[in-house]
Amino acid sequence: MFTRLRQLFAPRVVYKVVEIKTPRPIVRWDDHTKDAVSTLSSHPGFIALLDKLKLTKYQLESKNSTQWKKDLREADFLQAGIFWCGWLEAEVSKSTIKGSQQKYIDPLAEELAAFKELDARIERVGMDEPSKS
Repeated sequence: MFTRLRQLFAPRVVYKVVEIKTPRPIVRWDDHTKDAVSTLSSHPGFIALLDKLKLTKYQLESKNSTQWKKDLREADFLQAGIFWCGWLEAEVSKSTIKGSQQKYIDPLAEELAAFKELDARIERVGMDEPSKS
């Protein structure tokens, strides 16, 4: 009798074949990508999305601390949502603010370098001849 019960409740191995797409190649961030991402911190649409993310996190925290949860699963979902909202906010903040603080270009030095580059490209005609006046 116990052998029959053991057979009924024994775990059965079921293999499933899951087809996945080929993974995207890992793209490393170059200087242009870092500069483009660092400019997002001043974009109005991006700021609105970050505000919406913060509001969602605050709503989840409020619901977690004030309302009764019907089961443990709902509490886990709320805490996971709070965690991932905070993680995403930190990652976005790190990517957008860090890039703009790392590389500061003095506008005067940049303008002077551009002027020198243009000045070097100018072909001067008749500058070496003495004047005839």
